[in-house]
Amino acid sequence: MSQKVIANFASNAEGIPFNKKLTAHETNPKNLGQAIHNVLLGTELISVVENAYEEIESILSQVKHWVSSNLKSSSENAQTSDLETRISLKLKVLDQAAEIFKHKGQKLLDGSMSASAKTESHCFLIVGANGSPENRINLNTSLNIPSINSNTLGLGELSVSVPQIGLKELMMLENALAITTCLKQRSTALGTHLQRVNEYLSTAIENHNAANTALDSFEQTGEFIRFVTDFIKNNN
Repeated sequence: MSQKVIANFASNAEGIPFNKKLTAHETNPKNLGQAIHNVLLGTELISVVENAYEEIESILSQVKHWVSSNLKSSSENAQTSDLETRISLKLKVLDQAAEIFKHKGQKLLDGSMSASAKTESHCFLIVGANGSPENRINLNTSLNIPSINSNTLGLGELSVSVPQIGLKELMMLENALAITTCLKQRSTALGTHLQRVNEYLSTAIENHNAANTALDSFEQTGEFIRFVTDFIKNNN
């Protein structure tokens, strides 16, 4: 099977080199413009991913607060049952995140964007004027998003009905929050890199346009000089 390329989502963690001497093909404004478009698509995807992480972090923090508060209180059975229900509902919202957070139809939290997914199904982002290896970012290895749900985060059996395991549950929630923090760091790092690539490509386009403007000015100056020379000759 061929590798998946999403809108020129084309494995190079470094992406486009910033000291590279560009060829004529690579300074073509159309090609550079397409590369910028691809980078913006990548930025959009990261925005969706980070919104998902914020949602998951909010859910985990809320559940952690409830579990912690329950440990410090002597709740009645009815209150404990109500808390169990609230926690269960919150974890269902977490489980729904894998279906809700998508980019261009691509699920992001179901494990398909993890480094361990089949190599032929990896998604690539082309961030240069051509699809050469140094211009391709493997989103699976850069973001490495595992399947995220209450079970994979170790919260499938979370319960406040047994006070004796409350501390263990808090540790499980802390671990889930730590996983989310690590994932956020990866997406932030890739977002920063894409911002640098976008600046690089924009500068390349500006330089190309400036060079064309200078060439046009040079040609116009040459025509003016020839006109003046001919005028002088004809009037002497």
